[in-house]
Amino acid sequence: MLKAMLNNRTKKGTLCILLFLCCTVALLVNLQSAKANSVDPDEVISHVSVTSELNSSLMSLIDLGTKTTVYGSSLRVVLKWQGAISGYDDPAAEVAKLSTHLGLNVPSGSDEEGHTTYRSTAVQQDKSRLSLFWSELGEGNSYVIVTLDTADLKDKASFQGAADEVSTILEQSNIKAEWNASLQGVAEQQGGPEGVLSQTEGLLKEQFKAVDEKESYTDVATVSRTYSIPDLKRSVVSGNHSVSAQIAVHQEDQNGTNRLTIGFPLITIEY
Repeated sequence: MLKAMLNNRTKKGTLCILLFLCCTVALLVNLQSAKANSVDPDEVISHVSVTSELNSSLMSLIDLGTKTTVYGSSLRVVLKWQGAISGYDDPAAEVAKLSTHLGLNVPSGSDEEGHTTYRSTAVQQDKSRLSLFWSELGEGNSYVIVTLDTADLKDKASFQGAADEVSTILEQSNIKAEWNASLQGVAEQQGGPEGVLSQTEGLLKEQFKAVDEKESYTDVATVSRTYSIPDLKRSVVSGNHSVSAQIAVHQEDQNGTNRLTIGFPLITIEY
């Protein structure tokens, strides 16, 4: 029947039918390929959301620190990811895989307080340092800490890119890690620590719509406050409050210089 139909059609009609058949086959192939390579949209949205949240918070933290510290002075930035991993068969193999993905040397396990732990560190091209700490908890469960830090931030874009890469690697490794960022430098304003903190707090309120003080601490040389900031989506529970940021100022004994430390959502380094 098809042969008879083709014989009765013009050359133009024949070409149209062949073209239609080719397009149909190509479309079916593309649909099958798309189905085979489909990705759960919820997973994509989740990753984009976490990455966007980290990017925004880190840039806000660096911007705030740059405005309140001595121009051209060293600006220390420490970014930590902490989370659990479970359901694996061979912890050494998992450590090796994660280390390789992070660009670190594969570490050997050692006993620390009854737990097998793995540590690996490397200096990146931008002089920042990337570290892995892995501690076995038993029964196919481990706790992982990855730290990206620099003693003197020079290239924000490079540091941001490294942070994005680490976040992606941890997620692909099924490690649901929470991040925490801290920044430290010499305060531009000198005098009493309270005045430095008040100035930094004022700039914080300029950056975000709602800044609500939750906790405070003061001694002879140090003042610290924590805040709830709805615009900063990442928050943790401190005491009886949910907090998103912490500012601390410490006046050093020897020269009276004020050291400013800011953390989102909390400071995780000595201040």
